Amino acid sequence: MLRWLSLLAFATGLGVLVVTGIFASLKLHSVEPLNGAYGDQAMLAFELAESPADLARVIGSNPPTADAIEVREALDHANYIDFIYMAFYAVFIACSCAHLGLVKKRPWLLIASMLGPIAACFDVAENLALLSLTRADANVSGLLATLHVRTFGKWELLALTSAMFAAGFIGNRQRWITVVSFLISLTAVASGILSYVNPAKYGALLADTIGVVWLWQLVYSAVAVVRFRER
Repeated sequence: MLRWLSLLAFATGLGVLVVTGIFASLKLHSVEPLNGAYGDQAMLAFELAESPADLARVIGSNPPTADAIEVREALDHANYIDFIYMAFYAVFIACSCAHLGLVKKRPWLLIASMLGPIAACFDVAENLALLSLTRADANVSGLLATLHVRTFGKWELLALTSAMFAAGFIGNRQRWITVVSFLISLTAVASGILSYVNPAKYGALLADTIGVVWLWQLVYSAVAVVRFRER
């Protein structure tokens, strides 16, 4: 079982890495400059928009101008790709956390393995709202209310799974690993809370922290695969 968990985690982790690269190549931008807010990431600003003014800054007001239509079409394209991303990271988180939980004999990590797919379900619901918001006849106020719940359901669960994975290494015989694990776990929890309070300022920190932990999970899975091959 451990072998298959590590293989699935590694394979889907590579998928996450590839799709992340695709997202980076899209070079998404907003209608108006973000001036450092949301880490200057248009998609993050779109997801974390809390008011019609926040939304208009990213995708423009209705009816949209030609420039705004171009921005909306690019964001829609990215959100369709995102459905593939969700499938990859749901399995990736589930398998890597389950593997670590079994190896370290920490059953609470099995909870983290279930939270990853649940976060992906919130992500699906979030994307449906985002795809509706880019329509010229969108009910902006109503959709923003549902978007807020769906988006933070996703981000907070991803922050929690990242914190739990990092915490799985606390107590390692090598003290520096325990210290680093504690700090990353604490950062994941703190950035999750701070991004809820001030998404424009801390949303990018949360995304970056999750990204760091996902790279850690990929390396962990790769090492586990290599060890099985050497047996």
